[in-house]
Amino acid sequence: CEASAAAGDTEGYYAENQVFHAVVYGACRNAFLAEQARLLSRRLAPYRRLQLRTRHRLGQSLAEHAGIVAAILAGDDAAAGERLRTHVVVQGDRFSDLVAGLRSLGDAA
Repeated sequence: CEASAAAGDTEGYYAENQVFHAVVYGACRNAFLAEQARLLSRRLAPYRRLQLRTRHRLGQSLAEHAGIVAAILAGDDAAAGERLRTHVVVQGDRFSDLVAGLRSLGDAA
């Protein structure tokens, strides 16, 4: 993710982001939860790809990933859970911003 974020490569970042999330899903050691997360991820893929195009999102996402990894490596379940929840909520907020921006473009046309 780091190289793609530094290059501003949203498609490359998206591909690496999927790998990151798959590793986190697998690390939860709950096969049912991991499968549900994968199914939801596939369903939301078109929207998740678009939200990466909002301003500063690649860098913010990368920082969120770093915080998640740090909490996992420290064995801090509560911090990891909170950082994961925040990461998901932020994606929803950025998607709302993207939709609002698209509406503005449509109105201007």
